[in-house]
Amino acid sequence: MEWAESIREMAEEINLFSIASRIGLSVICGGVLGIERGRANQSAGMRTYILVCLGATLVMLTGQYMFDKFSTGDPARLGAQVISGIGFLGAGTIIVEGKTKVRGLTTAAGLWTAACIGLAIGIGFYSGGVLATGVVYVVISKFKTISDHFTHNDMILRLYVEFDEMSDLKPLYAALESFGLQILDTMLNGGKRTGEYNAILAIKNPEDKTKEEVTGYLKKIQGIRKVKMIY
Repeated sequence: MEWAESIREMAEEINLFSIASRIGLSVICGGVLGIERGRANQSAGMRTYILVCLGATLVMLTGQYMFDKFSTGDPARLGAQVISGIGFLGAGTIIVEGKTKVRGLTTAAGLWTAACIGLAIGIGFYSGGVLATGVVYVVISKFKTISDHFTHNDMILRLYVEFDEMSDLKPLYAALESFGLQILDTMLNGGKRTGEYNAILAIKNPEDKTKEEVTGYLKKIQGIRKVKMIY
């Protein structure tokens, strides 16, 4: 159809329609990935992923504009700088907690991939960017269960717990041990100034209890306000 061919040509060139389409699509794709990371209680959430994807898209749009307008520049060279530069942002999401856990590797890889998706959308490779977004979302949201099953990482659980007073930790520890869980590490946050106390616990789950069983059991303990599994 002529109208479909006309739209395709408009989407490939640099004009208001293609700019709005690429920016809008990058915001959607980045937001989809960021929502999943936000649900996993990661430092880089929806806004960060959107900005990374949008920034990468804008870089490629600028490169294409320079090439079309001034017959100079190389969009691929600008994109290469994004790929290398995003490593600094990704490094900031990696956290070493105690002696048992390194957090943020998946989030860092997700930010790098979000930048790649933004580059693809920015140069007009819409189908590749959308398809990659769907695949990445499935990988980071669903594949952890499969990975844990084969690597036995599900024996180590990480819990985010909010409680009323520091004295509530003692019955919490006792409850975990009576439930057949072993405490490996504790990272405390908050204090008397804020009046809010929370902790991130690394616990061993030798009896292979489900995450729902663990969180449901701990929520019944007096003084515990919130319990959330961290992935």
